[in-house]
Amino acid sequence: MKRLILLCILLATVLSPQAQNMKAFISHKAYCTHHMQPYIEFSFIIGGNSVRYAINEEGSYAAAVEILVDIMQQDSVLQSLHYILSSDYFTDSLRIGKPDFANINVIPVNNGDYELHFMLKDLNQDSMELRYIDLIQVNFPKDQISSSRLSLYASISGAEPNDLFAKYGFNLPPLFNSFVPEDQYTLPFAVEVYNTKTVLGEDQELTAKCYVEYAENKLVAQPSNIITKKLKTKDIVLIIDQYNTFMLPSGNYNAVVELYDTANNMVWFNKVFFQKSNPNIHFDINRYNDVVIDNSFVSKMTNREELEEAVLCLYPIATHLEKEFFETRIKKVSTEQLQRYLYSFWLSRNPNNPEAEWLKYKKMVDIVQDRFGSLQVKGYRTDRGRVYLQYGQPNDILEVPSDPVTLPYEIWHYYYLDNQTNVKFIFYDPALVGNDYELLHSNKYGELHDTNWKMRLVRKIQPQTDIYDPNPDEYFGGDLDGNWRYHW
Repeated sequence: MKRLILLCILLATVLSPQAQNMKAFISHKAYCTHHMQPYIEFSFIIGGNSVRYAINEEGSYAAAVEILVDIMQQDSVLQSLHYILSSDYFTDSLRIGKPDFANINVIPVNNGDYELHFMLKDLNQDSMELRYIDLIQVNFPKDQISSSRLSLYASISGAEPNDLFAKYGFNLPPLFNSFVPEDQYTLPFAVEVYNTKTVLGEDQELTAKCYVEYAENKLVAQPSNIITKKLKTKDIVLIIDQYNTFMLPSGNYNAVVELYDTANNMVWFNKVFFQKSNPNIHFDINRYNDVVIDNSFVSKMTNREELEEAVLCLYPIATHLEKEFFETRIKKVSTEQLQRYLYSFWLSRNPNNPEAEWLKYKKMVDIVQDRFGSLQVKGYRTDRGRVYLQYGQPNDILEVPSDPVTLPYEIWHYYYLDNQTNVKFIFYDPALVGNDYELLHSNKYGELHDTNWKMRLVRKIQPQTDIYDPNPDEYFGGDLDGNWRYHW
């Protein structure tokens, strides 16, 4: 099953001090009807305090944003969505305290890969215009189980007649930027699963397993909070519930839903990335006091320097909470506590053979040291080493050591990574010396995302005519756009 490249994006522009920056939240997701007709649902939320209000003939003030979406394939516009989104009416033009205003539209499409070209314009402010291009993959085969995007929400409540975000009988406002704040104790979710009746038979029993996993190691974060639901095969199986996030430490996570048949075979799964803030939960070294390490592989690791190095190289794959140990305690704890930490780290990842798991990882550490390390910098401390250890070897690497305009760079391409397709990382060498390339940009959820990355790659060499344009001027002899966009 292919999935969406992007759930949502928060857009803003950099303009002159006199102009007000419009902020817009855009969400686009693919769904199917009961008759397996795909459609794209577009949601737009405009920041009420970020647009200009103008007086109308009745003497009231309102904001108006023109929205245009072109759905394209091979440079041809197949369909368009074009309308004016207006705010409520107010007695003043002050922006302070104005609520956000929103709209949802759907457009039927066929299965396929599409480019989405967005244009949002504040009609009361000529200089305010947002443009954005993204990709979406729509793939709902009629003879296979597939699904919509697993959607996460800020809250869930009974729907009222005028609720804009009414869905499935609930009011489900979206979760902005996949970020769960400290004061949000539950994480509502919903997903539509298609074709289970066609593939598995009518009225067959299904079991949904819903849980939260650490993004770094794919371990279940809170086993006691796993949700199981008994369902039946249908044209569309709706799975909707809430994850418990009250005691989740700050960090990166995946929300996961799995579907099993009566023989306990997994017939479908989906996951989506999110971040949680919970700054009051901290790492406690005493949690390992009862860990028995006698006759284990760590009991033979008595050299303090080597033991510390074995622990330090775990940083790229450690959870956010585990990383607190590296930052504050590694030099303060005893050798035995270091051994317990190391053993527990691998025991949690492979209870049957933690030593084998450690040795497999150690081989990868040696690889990144050879490829990316030096006498001054350990390979696992470099950006390329960290990405290699965390996500594995990419399917493809494009090396561009020389280009007429850009700094040296590499593009790493993963065909499929953490339920996300077409994942790319671009590294560059800003110092033009050595082998320590830095991560510049990625489309991977939870990674560094810089909309101005192209200009950072060329700005030190080529002056730019428009400093607010995120794309460099065209130049002869290089193909930065093509390398990023079409490199497979």
